[in-house]
Amino acid sequence: MSTPARCKRNASAAPNAACGPRFFAPAFLRWRNQTIVRQADDGTGRAHRSTAMLVHIRHTHASATRLRAIAGLTGVVAPSELLAHTSVALDAPPLLLTGAVTVGVLATLALCSVAQRRRTNRQMLDDAHQHHAAAASLADTVLDIRAQPPARADANAVSDATGELAALHTVMAALDEGVIISAASGETLASNAAAARIFGLDPVQMAGFHLDRPPVRFLRASGQVCPAHNLPPQQCLADGQRHEAEFNVTQPNGARLWLKLHARPIDLTGAGMGVVTTVADVTHQRQTDARLRLADKAIEHSPDAIMITTTEGMILRVNPAFTRLTGYRLDEVIGHSPALLRSGQHDAAFYTAMWDSIHRSGRWSGEIWNRHKRGHLFAERLSISAVDDASGHISHYVAVFSDITAAKTEATRMSHLAQHDALTGLPNRSLMTDRLNQALHRSQRHRAIVALLFLDLDRFKTVNDTFGHGVGDLLLQQVATRLTGCVRESDSVGRLSGDEFMVVLTDLVDAEQAGQVARKILASLASPFDLEGHQVLSSFSIGIALCPNDARSAKDLRQHADTALYHAKASGRNAFRYFTEAMNTRAEQRLNMEHHLRGAIANGELSLLFQPLTRIDDGRVVAMEALCRWHSPVLGDILPDSFIPVAEGCGLIVDLDYWVLEHACHELSIWQAHGATEVGVAVNLSSLHFRREGLVEAVRAVLARTQVPAARLELELSESPLLQGGPEVTAILNSLKAMGVRLVINDFGIGYSSLAHLRRYQIDRLKIDRRFIQAMEHTGDDAAIVRALIELGQSMRIEVLAEGVETDAQRRGVLAAGCHLAQGQLMGAPMNAETTLALLTAPSTLRR
Repeated sequence: MSTPARCKRNASAAPNAACGPRFFAPAFLRWRNQTIVRQADDGTGRAHRSTAMLVHIRHTHASATRLRAIAGLTGVVAPSELLAHTSVALDAPPLLLTGAVTVGVLATLALCSVAQRRRTNRQMLDDAHQHHAAAASLADTVLDIRAQPPARADANAVSDATGELAALHTVMAALDEGVIISAASGETLASNAAAARIFGLDPVQMAGFHLDRPPVRFLRASGQVCPAHNLPPQQCLADGQRHEAEFNVTQPNGARLWLKLHARPIDLTGAGMGVVTTVADVTHQRQTDARLRLADKAIEHSPDAIMITTTEGMILRVNPAFTRLTGYRLDEVIGHSPALLRSGQHDAAFYTAMWDSIHRSGRWSGEIWNRHKRGHLFAERLSISAVDDASGHISHYVAVFSDITAAKTEATRMSHLAQHDALTGLPNRSLMTDRLNQALHRSQRHRAIVALLFLDLDRFKTVNDTFGHGVGDLLLQQVATRLTGCVRESDSVGRLSGDEFMVVLTDLVDAEQAGQVARKILASLASPFDLEGHQVLSSFSIGIALCPNDARSAKDLRQHADTALYHAKASGRNAFRYFTEAMNTRAEQRLNMEHHLRGAIANGELSLLFQPLTRIDDGRVVAMEALCRWHSPVLGDILPDSFIPVAEGCGLIVDLDYWVLEHACHELSIWQAHGATEVGVAVNLSSLHFRREGLVEAVRAVLARTQVPAARLELELSESPLLQGGPEVTAILNSLKAMGVRLVINDFGIGYSSLAHLRRYQIDRLKIDRRFIQAMEHTGDDAAIVRALIELGQSMRIEVLAEGVETDAQRRGVLAAGCHLAQGQLMGAPMNAETTLALLTAPSTLRR
């Protein structure tokens, strides 16, 4: 050959030509280009000797295989851009040639691998294809050189090659990707440290890596083992084509990795065909891909709407839930602004505060109203988060929201139920208390009068018991309607409980305005209510308290209104009363009495007196009525007319009645022991017993403890329990009659008497109220009433007793009317236990 045997590609290119974008060829390649130029200037002799050395390498089998392997390795990892600007001299000693080509290529790979990590998978795949094309060209160039006469190696070149080989080892050790060069037999010709690390093998195991018997198992995505002949290197050897695939590999230490194998066949000339395989650990990439797929699925299937926008506010992506919640299709929102959802319910300050929060903290969450595509508004719970790029700057915004319209509607409904009466729809006690407090605050600022009205529906229980609770509920609803119509919109009407209502009147000029409203309310209830065909009459008792006249605090105002209500009811109902200090004094006395009464039983402050019930004709005592008396060390002697209503009002009457029952039966047992076996004892019972359990058991227990016959015990009742009726009252009275206890109706004639009830409950005696007896001397009407009541009892075979007989004329009058039993001061005054025992055991006991 007339020219030196060397191959140059673009020798005129600049020594620092780029390897891909922004990467430069290694310095030792630039030095090699300069060496080649100097050799060309020296003449043909040195060049002839260099090519002769290459001929010697060419005729050695192992050297040729190694050279082809280097060319294959170059094709796998070297970018074509680098090779296009690199001159390769083939007239150097063998080691120098090997180092020049391989070190340059591998060093370039070390630089390019950094860039490849930042590229997408598609960019990396394109680079790999370019690498193989360049490798094929370079390998063909090296192997096409023919044998030349042998020559002596240049000592300086050998020294340079030795240094370059050291650099080669350093570069290969720095590579992250594994490289394996295999012969057609499957034997490994060369590999780098990354391959051993990736497979988890030591150098000896890696050197023995054989394609037919790989030291690790390659598993497909399905978990099945991939046979060796189906691995990319074996497929390359079989069909001469490129192959790549990903496998799951378990290292000897148990670690599981996902590896990507990319194999390309190469021609080793004298050694036949080989294959170059690159091995990349794609575990992190697959995990990232899996997370991305999972995130994508989560976005697509999320029940919450998700919207991704640019920093300029352009919508990039929405999920199906967005379409479902807003009505907008994908093509209708992509590229548009989220402002198309604005409802107009929020002012500019709202959005300013929202974006201030996002810019300050990177997120905002709250409730917002937006507009559906169809035009209606919906409430949503919205969360907006800023997304930063790699440089820390905001690149996108992600909005996640859900429709909470139904939840807000339900919350509003629940809030209404929590603050309103379910039956009438009026504000309940809690809301009325809040409104009263607000009214009092306004009153203090504007110096206006506030009136608080407590209203109690008269005889509501009678309506319930007579017509049923359904009719009672209708009555409450219609009363609420009439009551609301009597006040202004600025006033408040509420239902406290049962038949109790409350009215707050605000901004009054004078106290008389409250009375005018009260009269208007009473007038509105004057006309009957039509309730399922029943004409029902009802009325209110109303108590009025004023702020600031009577009190300034809500607590005191409520207490005063309640006191006034009590006096309105005591005055005969269907009336209203203003609170006065006199009322307050009586209320305080009542509370003080209640306080002391609670300890009266335990402190032994109660005692019994007994008043005889006698026959008028012969004066024989048939029974003694037990009368309770209270002597308080603090309050002194308290009359029954004073403390009995207090006991009934606070519920102490039940315990009081049981105390009287126990001690009366005890005295009866003493009378029995002293021979007065025909005399009974009468005990008064409150109607409250018939609304509670335990009366029958208490009576039975007392009779058992005192060992007195039940027939000598008389229980005096008012007419109200009989009118209440119902299965509970019937069961109690029937149980008492079954024990043999006698039942007596007290104060007969002043209530709503029912002959059916008298017959049904087997009443033993009727006591005509003392008011009729005392008035019969003065009016003929009262005398006629007394005669009628006596005749009624006789016709029903019920004993009749005249109560309150205090004069002889009264005694003669009732006796003439046919009544043979009487009680009163004329027949015998109340007496203590000792006097009673002396009366009943005296020789003339049974006579006056």
